[in-house]
Amino acid sequence: MDTKDKNQEITGHEYMPPDSVVSPLQLDPDLTVLAENDLATALSENELKELAEKKEKPATPLQDSLRRLRRDKRAMASVGVIGFLVLLAIFGPFIYQHIGGPYDSALNGTISPQVYHSYYHQELDRQDEGPSAQYWLGTDDLGRDLLARLMQGLLISISIAVLVEVVDITLGILIGVLAGFHGGWIDQVLARFTDIIFAFPGLLFIILVAGIFGAWADTHLSGIPIIGANGNARLLLVSLALAFVAWPLMARYVRGQTLQLKEQQFIEAARTAGTSDTRIILRHIVPNLFSIVVVAATLARCL
Repeated sequence: MDTKDKNQEITGHEYMPPDSVVSPLQLDPDLTVLAENDLATALSENELKELAEKKEKPATPLQDSLRRLRRDKRAMASVGVIGFLVLLAIFGPFIYQHIGGPYDSALNGTISPQVYHSYYHQELDRQDEGPSAQYWLGTDDLGRDLLARLMQGLLISISIAVLVEVVDITLGILIGVLAGFHGGWIDQVLARFTDIIFAFPGLLFIILVAGIFGAWADTHLSGIPIIGANGNARLLLVSLALAFVAWPLMARYVRGQTLQLKEQQFIEAARTAGTSDTRIILRHIVPNLFSIVVVAATLARCL
């Protein structure tokens, strides 16, 4: 075969060199919209909701707890009842004392609703009456308004409970976390101090404090606007005495939970990263104590 024919035979086959640059994939906008619509049609509403939640920032334990609370109808009904009682105790007396007109009392003359709707006013000629337009829940054996006394008693109970629990939780977390996190001599000192407080008989201690400092509280604390007269100073004194004998049990719960938490891996990781003890306690220990603190505070017995 001639050399010229060989060259023609070799060059007869076309050689296509590979492209060195890959062209980007071009998508038709109409096809993209169609694909998204098909995907949305294929997914159910629950799946779309889950995908949207995954894109959001992960919820904290507190947010998860509130979400579960909102989904529980019985819990929300209970929260509504508690909220109604709190609002009734705070704003009810003020509203109730402006309902009604002047009343001609046989014993006290003409009196306003601010007087006969107060919890301490007595109408001795109207004892043990049933509900009426003037006295919505009737009167007691001394002619006092039962609804006014009910709201005042509710306010006293809520005030004492809130004050006791605030002191109980504050001292319990403070002493329990310090004892459980640091250990050593700090734990020993705080544990012995807690045992001393446990040795006090709660009811006798409250009676002792009220008997010794009651007159002093009425004299020196009744001028404070928030406390005022009418025995509120003694109630404050009793509340502080209740809180003083209630916090040791909370401290023991917190101490036990802190001993478990400080051995967890996320605490060790925080230490390795150079986080200070104060920041570990505030950012990692205390937030993880809320569950046991809330349960213990709800079921706490002061006496």
